[in-house]
Amino acid sequence: MRRKKARYTFVIEFLGGTYVHQATGDTPETALREYLRFASEDDDWTAYRVDLLQALADEKAVPVEGCKGVWCISGFAGDYLFLIHIVETGNGSSEGQRIAEAQMEQFGAAESRKWGWGDRW
Repeated sequence: MRRKKARYTFVIEFLGGTYVHQATGDTPETALREYLRFASEDDDWTAYRVDLLQALADEKAVPVEGCKGVWCISGFAGDYLFLIHIVETGNGSSEGQRIAEAQMEQFGAAESRKWGWGDRW
């Protein structure tokens, strides 16, 4: 019996911005690679998509000590450092999405998925 694909949330720190996206996959790495292959051109970093995919080609996400379902992966895409945290977020229940949207709205980020270097609370 084939395991059901899990949903993962990616927090991507790259080029001075923080980007949050989700995708599904059999593993955190396959979900991340799948997302990167088909990512929208809206984010600043997508010009470096090929560099990121090459940097991640043979990398394994490292489990974050003391956390269940949380991984980290980092390296260089071209000359630029990237840091990606991956969190297994289940199957995307509507209740979980509603809570996440309410939290984003509370911080004034409901419309934007990018938080840059100059953003302050």
